[in-house]
Amino acid sequence: MIAGFQLIEKQIHQKIVDELNKVGLLYRIFVRTKSEKSISEKIERKIHEGNPYEEKGKKIQDVIGVRIVTYFKDDINVVKEILNCKFNFIDEEIDELELTVFKPKRTNIICQFDENQIQILKEVNSATEKSNFNLIDNTFELQLRTMLSEGWHEIDHSLRYKCKNDWKEHKESERLLNGIYASLETNDIALKNLFNELSYRHFKNKNWEALLRNKFRLQFQLSNLKSDLIDILDSDSSIGKQILKIDRTAFLLKISELDLSLPVNFNNLLYLLNTIEIKNEKLLEKTPDLIKTTHNTI
Repeated sequence: MIAGFQLIEKQIHQKIVDELNKVGLLYRIFVRTKSEKSISEKIERKIHEGNPYEEKGKKIQDVIGVRIVTYFKDDINVVKEILNCKFNFIDEEIDELELTVFKPKRTNIICQFDENQIQILKEVNSATEKSNFNLIDNTFELQLRTMLSEGWHEIDHSLRYKCKNDWKEHKESERLLNGIYASLETNDIALKNLFNELSYRHFKNKNWEALLRNKFRLQFQLSNLKSDLIDILDSDSSIGKQILKIDRTAFLLKISELDLSLPVNFNNLLYLLNTIEIKNEKLLEKTPDLIKTTHNTI
């Protein structure tokens, strides 16, 4: 791996991790930079396909690739919206769902390097005599997947996308492979619905930590909900009812916009929920002053 690309990869990785950890999302991130051999192979493959890269035309846009794998399907949109505010999205491939066709939905986004990274790329190009590096764009590719679909995409990329001739005379097998993806997508939806139902049950049982954990599905730190907060929730069931009705995606995006970065635990989440959405006076009295001011920064 060339040092310049290694530095750019590290910067991109750290920026993404900082932003997603601030919200507390459950995810995995994989980052890779193509080797010189892989770059050459891709260039040759495009020439063979009759669609070559050109120095003044279309260039390689995914020398650096980032894949973010979320535990839940609805977090794909959360991640996309958060990173859209932090990176310059210049192109995207987001497939529309087709009701009568088994087909995977791609969420692939091309992002532009920042000015510092573009300068690093220029220095890499000027320092190497390899003509291939003139065919590399100042971009990286961002792919978003769910945990359940990630394995399928790896198989599809390695054993179908790169070997298209293997599938030309086997349409039924290709449809079956897509059908397997369709079943995984159904399970992604069922998983989200399961936790929504579980959240409601915990609300009915006044199990407030479990309500927060299963409603928001975040990477909570090990810290119990304070007893005085539990007393307030026990005495006013309307607060729990409002928590159930909150749009999870919209609320997480509001947290991502805050200048303040807080540990992700039950107490801070309840403070933020109340400060931003619910505005219960008893909870506001218990809320640290630092958090009370957050609604003015959104």
